This record gives sequence, structure tokens and C-alpha cells, in this order.
Amino acid sequence: MTEQERASLPSLVDQVVMLETAQGEHLVVQVLFVFDEGETPDLFGIEVIPGAKGGWLRKSDAGHSILLDDIVRVMPVIAAPGESHQ
Repeated sequence: MTEQERASLPSLVDQVVMLETAQGEHLVVQVLFVFDEGETPDLFGIEVIPGAKGGWLRKSDAGHSILLDDIVRVMPVIAAPGESHQ
């Protein structure tokens, strides 16, 4: 990811983003916490899916911890399908 993307991660807490990982995965997650210090800086988030009536639903109660070095790209997700963009 770019330095700008990495610097913006803390401002994305509670937001839904799509992460592209070095392993080629594309994960849509709600960012819960960003730890950008120490030997293993990481992002912790909950994977979400579009809800039937708009909005986002947690895919499970289990979260993901992803090393920042494994994140290739961070893409903001504006709204879930069926949700107003206003």
C-alpha cells in the first residue's frame, strides 16, 4: 500500500473498506483497530457482507488481524448495495 494509504488507516476506524492482500485476497471489512507500531503492525477488522435491505452485516463474530505489510491496497467502500449514497 502507499504511504498515504497507510497514514490514512487510523482515520478509517469504524469504516468499511476493501483490502487487497499480498496473497491476492479481497476482503470487505469494518476496520476496528489499527496498530502501527512495533515489529508486527497490523489492522484488526470484522469481515462484512451486504445486508438484504442495505447496510452491512457481520459475516461472523470472528475478526481478522492482518499485518500491514500484507496489505497491498486499501479501497474505501462508500455504501452497501441498496444503500443510499446521499
